[in-house]
Amino acid sequence: MDNRIERLIEALSEDVRDVYKVMLPEFQQSYADYVYSAEKEITIFKRKKHLEKSFRKLLTEVYFYLMPMSQRTAEEIANDWKYEPPYDFYDMTADPEDYAEILSTEARGDNYFQVVRNGQLVGFATFLSEGSELEIGLGMKPAFIGQGWGRDFFKAIENFAKEKYEAKTYVLRVAAFNARAQHLYQEMGYQIIENYQQLTNGASYPFVKMVKTL
Repeated sequence: MDNRIERLIEALSEDVRDVYKVMLPEFQQSYADYVYSAEKEITIFKRKKHLEKSFRKLLTEVYFYLMPMSQRTAEEIANDWKYEPPYDFYDMTADPEDYAEILSTEARGDNYFQVVRNGQLVGFATFLSEGSELEIGLGMKPAFIGQGWGRDFFKAIENFAKEKYEAKTYVLRVAAFNARAQHLYQEMGYQIIENYQQLTNGASYPFVKMVKTL
């Protein structure tokens, strides 16, 4: 860990320290550089107090946003995100093609994004535009599943899609066993229009195609 990050962790007030500690490493570095690039101690102190005020808001307010996926995030998702059965179906290591794609900067292109909540990595989204349709893929970090964030998480992805892409229809492809996800999407206006078999994870599995017309 960079010495500036360590210094800032120790310098922050205890009530906001954990907010900073769970942020993406690049965010931690940026904030630490902001504070300690100043030469005068009074300026360092003022910058630290300004950050504490901003971090304190994050204790009661929630901000989701999307940004291009970094290689660090891609490697974390590919190698470290492990789901409980039966959702281990979504482990990147379960499918060699998916695993190779997410690790490749070239293969990801500009279609992969990391979803951030209050500076902390909570998931990812992919977008594939074909004519008037936009196919959306997504995944939430295993540690945050079941915490009631699903609706806000997906709404942030939809809001980003509306700003970035021109599409009349959103498309989701969901494993048939994943009733939990299907229920959420239906509540948010998606309808199942097709049942089909998809080759993945070395075999053929039942999937459903869900769409939402804007």
